[in-house]
Amino acid sequence: MNLTLKNREDFINNFLAPVSKVVDSVILKIFPGKITSLIATSDNTIIAFAEYLDDSIDIERTLNIPDIKKLVKVLQCIGDSTAQLTLNSNSISYKDANTQFRYHLFADGIITSPKISIDKLKALEPDGRFTITRESIVNLIKGSTITADTNKIYLNMQDGEVYGELTDRSKPNTDSYGIKVSTDFQGVPFIKEYPINFEIIRIISALKFKELKVSLLSKMGVFLFELVSDNTHLVFAVSALQN
Repeated sequence: MNLTLKNREDFINNFLAPVSKVVDSVILKIFPGKITSLIATSDNTIIAFAEYLDDSIDIERTLNIPDIKKLVKVLQCIGDSTAQLTLNSNSISYKDANTQFRYHLFADGIITSPKISIDKLKALEPDGRFTITRESIVNLIKGSTITADTNKIYLNMQDGEVYGELTDRSKPNTDSYGIKVSTDFQGVPFIKEYPINFEIIRIISALKFKELKVSLLSKMGVFLFELVSDNTHLVFAVSALQN
């Protein structure tokens, strides 16, 4: 059984790379025309659904990847822009005139997926929607260098606009850095502030995008961060933390 990737570099950078920021081991589900994955951080504060579209894919298979970062490095060794991988019962192999490798897979049942449906979350009517530009994400990353003792960002509203502040209100004398992150909020303004894991900002900062779509499900205390590119669809469900 062969898996053909039309754009190897795009698959690595826009699908495998963001997945590797969340987990080490992953289940990849292959369908005709696409590859999907549902993953979560160890504390379940970030759950992500990733979908990659490629019309050259014409098979159906599940792959249990033991180390996705290693898989990324292996695929980077291929010189051609396209790649035809051979899917064996317990491994992925590749061979051309210059390069060959075999990458072994886990058996079924060793890796588990989160017990949640991103589609059901997306089907819920959000209390509010707003967008965040790449420039704001970059500025938050820059600001994180002066707040290295915290991994929380507090989202709050002031005069109808959304602000993000890097700090930790549970610790005294913690440095802080805050900026306005959005001016286009639509919906019911939220009064309380929501601390979330700043790791989501780090993950998103490594991706190519112009605008990040954000939805708030206030009753669940969950933010949905959504990115759509030509071939990739990423949705991150991020639960609010305790102060």
